Amino acid sequence: MLQNYNISRFNFYNYNCHLIVLTTFFFAQRIWFFLWRVTQFSDAHRLRFACHIVLFLVLLDSLYCGMQLVLKDSLVCSLYLATPLMSSVFFYHVYLKTNTNVFTAELFSMLSRCLYHSLETAYCIGILPLKFLQYEYIYFDTSRCMVLTAFVTAHNFLSFLCLELHCLGSEVLQQTRMLGEWRWIADLSRLKSLSPKPAEWTSLNCPYPRGAVVRSKGRYYEAMAMLNTCAPSSPSHRIYPIAYVLGDSQRTKAFVLAGLLLLNLVLVLLILKSNQWSMYAVMLIPNCGHFLYVKFRLSHAFFNPAHLNLRQLQWDMSAGGTSQHSKLNGAAGGPNRHNSGLSFSGNHHGNCRAAPCGGNSDPLAGGWHGDGDGAVGEDCVTNHPDDVVENMAYGSNHLADAEVAACLHCPNPLFMSAVSASTMFFYGSSGAPY
Repeated sequence: MLQNYNISRFNFYNYNCHLIVLTTFFFAQRIWFFLWRVTQFSDAHRLRFACHIVLFLVLLDSLYCGMQLVLKDSLVCSLYLATPLMSSVFFYHVYLKTNTNVFTAELFSMLSRCLYHSLETAYCIGILPLKFLQYEYIYFDTSRCMVLTAFVTAHNFLSFLCLELHCLGSEVLQQTRMLGEWRWIADLSRLKSLSPKPAEWTSLNCPYPRGAVVRSKGRYYEAMAMLNTCAPSSPSHRIYPIAYVLGDSQRTKAFVLAGLLLLNLVLVLLILKSNQWSMYAVMLIPNCGHFLYVKFRLSHAFFNPAHLNLRQLQWDMSAGGTSQHSKLNGAAGGPNRHNSGLSFSGNHHGNCRAAPCGGNSDPLAGGWHGDGDGAVGEDCVTNHPDDVVENMAYGSNHLADAEVAACLHCPNPLFMSAVSASTMFFYGSSGAPY
Protein backbone atom coordinates (compact mmCIF):
# COMPACT_ATOMS: atom_id res chain seq x y z
CA MET A 1 0.00 0.00 0.00
CA LEU A 2 2.88 2.37 0.68
CA GLN A 3 4.27 1.71 -2.77
CA ASN A 4 0.88 2.39 -4.37
CA TYR A 5 0.63 5.59 -2.34
CA ASN A 6 4.15 6.47 -3.44
CA ILE A 7 3.11 6.08 -7.08
CA SER A 8 -0.46 7.43 -7.20
CA ARG A 9 -0.90 9.37 -3.94
CA PHE A 10 -4.58 9.84 -3.09
CA ASN A 11 -5.78 9.06 -6.59
CA PHE A 12 -7.23 5.73 -5.49
CA TYR A 13 -8.68 5.01 -8.91
CA ASN A 14 -5.09 4.60 -10.14
CA TYR A 15 -4.43 1.78 -7.68
CA ASN A 16 -4.25 -1.65 -9.29
CA CYS A 17 -6.62 -3.49 -6.95
CA HIS A 18 -6.14 -6.84 -8.68
CA LEU A 19 -2.41 -6.71 -8.06
CA ILE A 20 -2.92 -5.58 -4.45
CA VAL A 21 -5.24 -8.52 -3.72
CA LEU A 22 -2.95 -10.99 -5.48
CA THR A 23 0.11 -9.73 -3.60
CA THR A 24 -1.75 -9.88 -0.29
CA PHE A 25 -2.73 -13.49 -0.91
CA PHE A 26 0.85 -14.31 -1.81
CA PHE A 27 2.22 -12.72 1.36
CA ALA A 28 -0.34 -14.68 3.40
CA GLN A 29 0.84 -18.03 2.05
CA ARG A 30 1.83 -19.13 5.57
CA ILE A 31 -1.85 -18.91 6.57
CA TRP A 32 -3.03 -20.90 3.57
CA PHE A 33 -0.51 -23.67 4.21
CA PHE A 34 -1.66 -23.79 7.81
CA LEU A 35 -5.29 -24.17 6.72
CA TRP A 36 -4.26 -26.87 4.26
CA ARG A 37 -2.60 -28.83 7.05
CA VAL A 38 -5.77 -28.49 9.10
CA THR A 39 -7.76 -30.05 6.30
CA GLN A 40 -5.33 -32.97 6.22
CA PHE A 41 -5.00 -33.79 9.91
CA SER A 42 -8.02 -32.36 11.75
CA ASP A 43 -10.80 -34.71 12.89
CA ALA A 44 -13.39 -31.91 13.15
CA HIS A 45 -15.50 -32.18 9.99
CA ARG A 46 -16.96 -28.66 10.29
CA LEU A 47 -13.52 -27.14 10.69
CA ARG A 48 -12.19 -29.05 7.71
CA PHE A 49 -15.19 -28.00 5.62
CA ALA A 50 -14.69 -24.32 6.57
CA CYS A 51 -10.98 -24.50 5.70
CA HIS A 52 -11.79 -26.07 2.34
CA ILE A 53 -14.25 -23.27 1.59
CA VAL A 54 -11.72 -20.57 2.53
CA LEU A 55 -8.97 -22.17 0.43
CA PHE A 56 -11.33 -22.55 -2.52
CA LEU A 57 -12.34 -18.88 -2.37
CA VAL A 58 -8.71 -17.78 -2.10
CA LEU A 59 -7.74 -19.91 -5.09
CA LEU A 60 -10.71 -18.68 -7.12
CA ASP A 61 -10.02 -15.04 -6.32
CA SER A 62 -6.31 -15.48 -7.11
CA LEU A 63 -7.09 -16.98 -10.49
CA TYR A 64 -9.55 -14.18 -11.25
CA CYS A 65 -7.08 -11.42 -10.33
CA GLY A 66 -4.27 -13.13 -12.21
CA MET A 67 -6.39 -13.51 -15.35
CA GLN A 68 -7.45 -9.88 -15.19
CA LEU A 69 -3.81 -8.77 -15.03
CA VAL A 70 -2.78 -11.06 -17.87
CA LEU A 71 -5.67 -10.02 -20.12
CA LYS A 72 -5.04 -6.32 -19.57
CA ASP A 73 -1.29 -6.54 -20.16
CA SER A 74 0.76 -8.59 -22.57
CA LEU A 75 1.44 -12.25 -22.09
CA VAL A 76 5.09 -11.47 -21.42
CA CYS A 77 4.07 -9.50 -18.34
CA SER A 78 2.43 -12.63 -16.95
CA LEU A 79 5.92 -14.06 -16.48
CA TYR A 80 6.46 -11.40 -13.84
CA LEU A 81 3.54 -12.88 -11.90
CA ALA A 82 4.80 -16.44 -12.28
CA THR A 83 8.33 -15.60 -11.17
CA PRO A 84 7.63 -15.59 -7.39
CA LEU A 85 5.73 -18.89 -7.59
CA MET A 86 8.41 -20.61 -9.66
CA SER A 87 11.13 -19.24 -7.41
CA SER A 88 9.36 -20.53 -4.29
CA VAL A 89 9.04 -24.02 -5.75
CA PHE A 90 12.71 -24.06 -6.74
CA PHE A 91 13.84 -22.63 -3.41
CA TYR A 92 11.94 -25.02 -1.14
CA HIS A 93 12.02 -28.20 -3.19
CA VAL A 94 15.48 -27.94 -4.74
CA TYR A 95 17.81 -25.46 -3.07
CA LEU A 96 17.03 -26.19 0.60
CA LYS A 97 17.35 -29.92 0.02
CA THR A 98 20.90 -29.62 -1.27
CA ASN A 99 22.23 -29.22 2.29
CA THR A 100 22.52 -32.77 3.62
CA ASN A 101 24.64 -31.91 6.67
CA VAL A 102 22.26 -32.36 9.59
CA PHE A 103 24.57 -30.35 11.86
CA THR A 104 24.29 -27.19 9.74
CA ALA A 105 21.00 -27.69 7.89
CA GLU A 106 18.79 -25.72 10.30
CA LEU A 107 21.24 -22.83 10.58
CA PHE A 108 21.86 -22.25 6.90
CA SER A 109 18.26 -23.00 5.95
CA MET A 110 17.18 -20.32 8.41
CA LEU A 111 19.54 -17.73 6.92
CA SER A 112 18.54 -18.74 3.39
CA ARG A 113 14.85 -18.37 4.19
CA CYS A 114 15.36 -14.92 5.70
CA LEU A 115 17.34 -13.69 2.72
CA TYR A 116 15.04 -15.28 0.15
CA HIS A 117 11.81 -13.94 1.63
CA SER A 118 13.34 -10.48 1.94
CA LEU A 119 14.27 -10.47 -1.75
CA GLU A 120 10.85 -11.89 -2.55
CA THR A 121 9.24 -8.99 -0.71
CA ALA A 122 11.45 -6.52 -2.56
CA TYR A 123 10.35 -8.02 -5.86
CA CYS A 124 6.64 -7.91 -5.01
CA ILE A 125 6.64 -4.32 -3.80
CA GLY A 126 9.47 -2.85 -5.86
CA ILE A 127 8.96 -4.34 -9.32
CA LEU A 128 5.40 -5.61 -9.72
CA PRO A 129 3.62 -2.31 -8.85
CA LEU A 130 5.79 -0.49 -11.38
CA LYS A 131 5.23 -3.14 -14.03
CA PHE A 132 1.44 -3.31 -13.71
CA LEU A 133 0.47 0.36 -13.63
CA GLN A 134 -3.21 1.07 -13.98
CA TYR A 135 -2.54 3.84 -16.52
CA GLU A 136 0.55 4.55 -18.56
CA TYR A 137 0.58 8.31 -18.08
CA ILE A 138 1.16 8.11 -14.33
CA TYR A 139 4.37 9.83 -13.28
CA PHE A 140 6.32 8.50 -10.30
CA ASP A 141 9.72 9.07 -8.78
CA THR A 142 11.82 5.95 -9.36
CA SER A 143 14.46 6.89 -6.78
CA ARG A 144 11.82 7.27 -4.07
CA CYS A 145 10.40 3.86 -4.99
CA MET A 146 13.87 2.33 -4.68
CA VAL A 147 14.41 3.92 -1.26
CA LEU A 148 11.10 2.60 0.01
CA THR A 149 11.84 -0.88 -1.34
CA ALA A 150 15.28 -0.91 0.27
CA PHE A 151 13.89 0.07 3.67
CA VAL A 152 11.09 -2.50 3.58
CA THR A 153 13.53 -5.21 2.47
CA ALA A 154 15.96 -4.49 5.32
CA HIS A 155 13.17 -4.35 7.89
CA ASN A 156 11.63 -7.57 6.58
CA PHE A 157 14.95 -9.35 6.85
CA LEU A 158 15.24 -8.39 10.51
CA SER A 159 11.62 -9.39 11.11
CA PHE A 160 12.10 -12.79 9.49
CA LEU A 161 15.33 -13.30 11.42
CA CYS A 162 13.65 -12.61 14.76
CA LEU A 163 10.79 -14.94 13.84
CA GLU A 164 13.11 -17.75 12.77
CA LEU A 165 15.27 -17.36 15.88
CA HIS A 166 12.19 -17.57 18.06
CA CYS A 167 11.01 -20.71 16.27
CA LEU A 168 14.36 -22.51 16.33
CA GLY A 169 15.58 -21.21 19.68
CA SER A 170 18.65 -22.96 21.04
CA GLU A 171 19.23 -25.03 17.92
CA VAL A 172 20.75 -21.96 16.27
CA LEU A 173 23.21 -21.46 19.13
CA GLN A 174 24.17 -25.09 19.15
CA GLN A 175 24.74 -25.44 15.42
CA THR A 176 26.56 -22.10 15.25
CA ARG A 177 29.03 -23.04 17.97
CA MET A 178 29.65 -26.39 16.33
CA LEU A 179 30.69 -24.87 12.97
CA GLY A 180 34.32 -24.95 14.00
CA GLU A 181 37.38 -23.92 12.02
CA TRP A 182 39.71 -25.65 9.57
CA ARG A 183 43.35 -24.91 8.76
CA TRP A 184 44.81 -25.71 5.36
CA ILE A 185 47.88 -27.95 5.58
CA ALA A 186 50.32 -26.62 3.00
CA ASP A 187 53.24 -28.82 4.11
CA LEU A 188 52.30 -32.29 2.90
CA SER A 189 55.36 -33.84 4.55
CA ARG A 190 53.46 -33.80 7.83
CA LEU A 191 50.97 -36.26 6.39
CA LYS A 192 53.51 -39.01 5.69
CA SER A 193 53.44 -40.21 9.28
CA LEU A 194 49.66 -40.49 9.35
CA SER A 195 48.20 -43.97 9.07
CA PRO A 196 45.69 -44.52 7.62
CA LYS A 197 45.71 -41.72 5.11
CA PRO A 198 43.21 -38.88 5.68
CA ALA A 199 39.81 -39.68 4.22
CA GLU A 200 37.59 -37.39 2.21
CA TRP A 201 35.50 -35.00 4.28
CA THR A 202 31.84 -35.99 4.48
CA SER A 203 28.94 -34.67 6.51
CA LEU A 204 28.14 -38.22 7.61
CA ASN A 205 31.24 -38.22 9.82
CA CYS A 206 30.51 -34.88 11.45
CA PRO A 207 31.33 -33.53 13.92
CA TYR A 208 35.10 -33.87 13.50
CA PRO A 209 37.12 -33.49 16.72
CA ARG A 210 40.09 -31.19 17.13
CA GLY A 211 43.18 -32.42 15.31
CA ALA A 212 41.31 -34.48 12.72
CA VAL A 213 42.84 -34.33 9.26
CA VAL A 214 40.62 -34.66 6.19
CA ARG A 215 40.87 -34.21 2.46
CA SER A 216 38.54 -31.85 0.61
CA LYS A 217 38.74 -30.85 -3.06
CA GLY A 218 42.32 -32.05 -3.37
CA ARG A 219 43.57 -30.20 -0.28
CA TYR A 220 44.20 -31.38 3.27
CA TYR A 221 42.78 -29.59 6.29
CA GLU A 222 43.18 -29.90 10.05
CA ALA A 223 40.32 -29.30 12.48
CA MET A 224 41.13 -26.48 14.91
CA ALA A 225 38.01 -26.17 17.10
CA MET A 226 36.68 -28.67 19.63
CA LEU A 227 33.90 -29.66 17.21
CA ASN A 228 33.91 -28.97 13.47
CA THR A 229 30.86 -29.42 11.26
CA CYS A 230 31.32 -26.89 8.46
CA ALA A 231 32.95 -27.94 5.21
CA PRO A 232 36.72 -27.32 5.15
CA SER A 233 36.45 -25.69 1.74
CA SER A 234 33.93 -23.11 3.01
CA PRO A 235 35.46 -19.61 2.88
CA SER A 236 36.30 -18.34 6.34
CA HIS A 237 34.94 -14.88 5.52
CA ARG A 238 31.49 -16.48 5.25
CA ILE A 239 31.68 -18.72 8.30
CA TYR A 240 33.23 -16.26 10.75
CA PRO A 241 30.53 -13.54 10.57
CA ILE A 242 27.81 -16.16 11.10
CA ALA A 243 29.66 -17.67 14.06
CA TYR A 244 30.38 -14.24 15.54
CA VAL A 245 26.86 -12.81 15.26
CA LEU A 246 24.77 -15.91 16.02
CA GLY A 247 27.18 -17.56 18.45
CA ASP A 248 25.88 -15.46 21.33
CA SER A 249 22.21 -14.61 21.84
CA GLN A 250 22.84 -11.27 23.51
CA ARG A 251 25.27 -10.25 20.79
CA THR A 252 22.69 -11.19 18.18
CA LYS A 253 20.08 -9.13 20.00
CA ALA A 254 22.46 -6.17 20.08
CA PHE A 255 23.06 -6.41 16.32
CA VAL A 256 19.33 -6.63 15.61
CA LEU A 257 18.62 -3.61 17.79
CA ALA A 258 21.48 -1.70 16.16
CA GLY A 259 20.07 -2.47 12.72
CA LEU A 260 16.58 -1.33 13.69
CA LEU A 261 17.97 1.79 15.35
CA LEU A 262 19.95 2.64 12.21
CA LEU A 263 16.82 2.28 10.06
CA ASN A 264 14.89 4.53 12.44
CA LEU A 265 17.59 7.20 12.43
CA VAL A 266 17.69 7.28 8.63
CA LEU A 267 13.91 7.52 8.52
CA VAL A 268 13.99 10.45 10.93
CA LEU A 269 16.51 12.23 8.70
CA LEU A 270 14.31 11.60 5.65
CA ILE A 271 11.29 12.94 7.54
CA LEU A 272 13.18 16.14 8.35
CA LYS A 273 14.68 16.70 4.91
CA SER A 274 12.17 15.21 2.47
CA ASN A 275 8.99 16.82 1.20
CA GLN A 276 7.38 13.35 1.28
CA TRP A 277 7.76 13.15 5.04
CA SER A 278 4.34 11.55 5.60
CA MET A 279 5.35 8.32 3.83
CA TYR A 280 8.52 7.96 5.89
CA ALA A 281 6.62 8.79 9.07
CA VAL A 282 4.28 5.87 8.39
CA MET A 283 7.29 3.59 7.88
CA LEU A 284 8.66 4.74 11.22
CA ILE A 285 5.73 3.17 13.11
CA PRO A 286 6.45 -0.54 12.42
CA ASN A 287 10.19 0.02 12.75
CA CYS A 288 9.84 1.58 16.20
CA GLY A 289 7.32 -1.07 17.20
CA HIS A 290 9.72 -3.82 16.19
CA PHE A 291 12.56 -2.16 18.12
CA LEU A 292 10.49 -1.99 21.30
CA TYR A 293 9.31 -5.56 20.79
CA VAL A 294 12.85 -6.95 20.59
CA LYS A 295 14.14 -4.73 23.38
CA PHE A 296 11.49 -5.29 26.03
CA ARG A 297 9.95 -8.69 25.31
CA LEU A 298 10.45 -10.77 28.46
CA SER A 299 10.28 -14.21 26.88
CA HIS A 300 11.92 -15.12 23.60
CA ALA A 301 13.20 -18.57 22.69
CA PHE A 302 16.51 -17.09 21.52
CA PHE A 303 16.99 -13.59 22.92
CA ASN A 304 15.39 -14.08 26.34
CA PRO A 305 14.75 -17.74 27.19
CA ALA A 306 12.06 -18.13 29.85
CA HIS A 307 13.28 -18.81 33.37
CA LEU A 308 12.86 -22.28 34.78
CA ASN A 309 12.22 -22.75 38.48
CA LEU A 310 14.38 -25.76 39.17
CA ARG A 311 13.12 -26.31 42.70
CA GLN A 312 9.50 -26.39 41.55
CA LEU A 313 10.43 -28.81 38.78
CA GLN A 314 12.30 -30.98 41.28
CA TRP A 315 9.27 -31.03 43.59
CA ASP A 316 6.99 -32.03 40.72
CA MET A 317 9.32 -34.83 39.74
CA SER A 318 9.52 -36.12 43.31
CA ALA A 319 5.75 -35.94 43.81
CA GLY A 320 5.05 -37.55 40.44
CA GLY A 321 6.89 -40.78 41.06
CA THR A 322 9.40 -41.39 43.81
CA SER A 323 9.90 -45.05 43.02
CA GLN A 324 10.59 -44.38 39.36
CA HIS A 325 13.00 -41.60 40.27
CA SER A 326 14.77 -43.95 42.65
CA LYS A 327 15.25 -46.48 39.89
CA LEU A 328 16.71 -43.84 37.63
CA ASN A 329 19.20 -42.83 40.29
CA GLY A 330 19.99 -46.40 41.28
CA ALA A 331 18.71 -45.97 44.84
CA ALA A 332 16.57 -48.53 46.69
CA GLY A 333 14.75 -46.59 49.34
CA GLY A 334 14.25 -43.14 47.86
CA PRO A 335 15.73 -40.45 45.63
CA ASN A 336 19.35 -39.62 46.06
CA ARG A 337 19.69 -36.20 47.62
CA HIS A 338 22.61 -35.19 45.54
CA ASN A 339 21.11 -36.40 42.29
CA SER A 340 17.50 -35.36 42.77
CA GLY A 341 17.74 -32.49 40.32
CA LEU A 342 17.66 -32.67 36.55
CA SER A 343 19.36 -35.43 34.64
CA PHE A 344 20.20 -34.97 30.99
CA SER A 345 20.85 -38.06 28.89
CA GLY A 346 22.72 -39.69 31.72
CA ASN A 347 22.26 -43.22 30.40
CA HIS A 348 23.34 -42.41 26.90
CA HIS A 349 25.94 -39.69 27.05
CA GLY A 350 27.68 -39.89 30.36
CA ASN A 351 26.45 -38.68 33.73
CA CYS A 352 25.66 -35.03 33.33
CA ARG A 353 23.43 -34.05 36.26
CA ALA A 354 22.67 -30.71 37.81
CA ALA A 355 21.93 -30.32 41.47
CA PRO A 356 18.99 -28.11 42.39
CA CYS A 357 19.60 -24.47 43.00
CA GLY A 358 20.91 -23.85 46.45
CA GLY A 359 21.59 -27.54 47.09
CA ASN A 360 24.44 -28.78 49.22
CA SER A 361 25.95 -30.75 46.37
CA ASP A 362 26.94 -28.89 43.27
CA PRO A 363 28.84 -31.27 40.98
CA LEU A 364 28.88 -28.73 38.18
CA ALA A 365 31.23 -26.01 39.26
CA GLY A 366 30.03 -22.82 37.68
CA GLY A 367 26.77 -24.50 36.71
CA TRP A 368 23.32 -23.92 38.20
CA HIS A 369 23.62 -22.92 41.79
CA GLY A 370 21.98 -20.44 44.07
CA ASP A 371 23.18 -18.42 46.96
CA GLY A 372 23.82 -19.75 50.45
CA ASP A 373 20.21 -19.69 51.65
CA GLY A 374 19.00 -21.73 48.69
CA ALA A 375 17.21 -18.90 46.89
CA VAL A 376 15.57 -19.87 43.67
CA GLY A 377 13.76 -18.10 40.87
CA GLU A 378 15.16 -15.71 38.35
CA ASP A 379 18.40 -15.20 40.25
CA CYS A 380 19.09 -18.90 39.87
CA VAL A 381 19.28 -18.90 36.10
CA THR A 382 21.01 -16.48 33.81
CA ASN A 383 19.78 -15.33 30.47
CA HIS A 384 23.19 -15.37 28.86
CA PRO A 385 24.07 -18.77 27.41
CA ASP A 386 27.59 -17.64 26.63
CA ASP A 387 29.28 -20.85 27.67
CA VAL A 388 26.98 -23.30 26.01
CA VAL A 389 27.83 -26.64 24.55
CA GLU A 390 31.06 -26.56 22.62
CA ASN A 391 31.77 -30.20 23.16
CA MET A 392 29.63 -33.22 22.39
CA ALA A 393 30.00 -36.92 21.79
CA TYR A 394 31.80 -38.32 18.82
CA GLY A 395 31.88 -41.96 17.86
CA SER A 396 31.50 -43.54 21.31
CA ASN A 397 28.91 -44.35 23.94
CA HIS A 398 30.38 -41.87 26.43
CA LEU A 399 31.08 -38.20 26.01
CA ALA A 400 34.44 -38.58 27.73
CA ASP A 401 36.07 -35.17 28.19
CA ALA A 402 33.69 -33.44 25.78
CA GLU A 403 30.54 -33.59 27.86
CA VAL A 404 32.39 -32.55 31.00
CA ALA A 405 33.24 -29.21 29.45
CA ALA A 406 29.71 -29.00 28.08
CA CYS A 407 28.14 -29.49 31.49
CA LEU A 408 30.57 -27.19 33.27
CA HIS A 409 29.76 -24.29 30.98
CA CYS A 410 26.00 -24.33 30.61
CA PRO A 411 24.22 -21.92 32.95
CA ASN A 412 20.90 -22.04 31.11
CA PRO A 413 18.65 -25.06 31.77
CA LEU A 414 16.42 -24.43 28.78
CA PHE A 415 19.40 -24.41 26.50
CA MET A 416 20.80 -27.52 28.14
CA SER A 417 17.54 -29.39 27.69
CA ALA A 418 17.44 -28.43 24.02
CA VAL A 419 21.03 -29.53 23.62
CA SER A 420 20.25 -32.83 25.28
CA ALA A 421 17.25 -33.45 23.03
CA SER A 422 19.12 -32.55 19.87
CA THR A 423 22.07 -34.65 20.98
CA MET A 424 19.79 -37.64 21.26
CA PHE A 425 18.50 -36.84 17.78
CA PHE A 426 21.96 -36.56 16.30
CA TYR A 427 23.57 -39.54 17.99
CA GLY A 428 20.72 -41.85 19.00
CA SER A 429 20.75 -44.08 22.05
CA SER A 430 23.91 -45.92 20.97
CA GLY A 431 26.00 -42.80 20.68
CA ALA A 432 26.72 -43.33 17.00
CA PRO A 433 25.68 -40.71 14.44
CA TYR A 434 22.92 -41.53 12.04
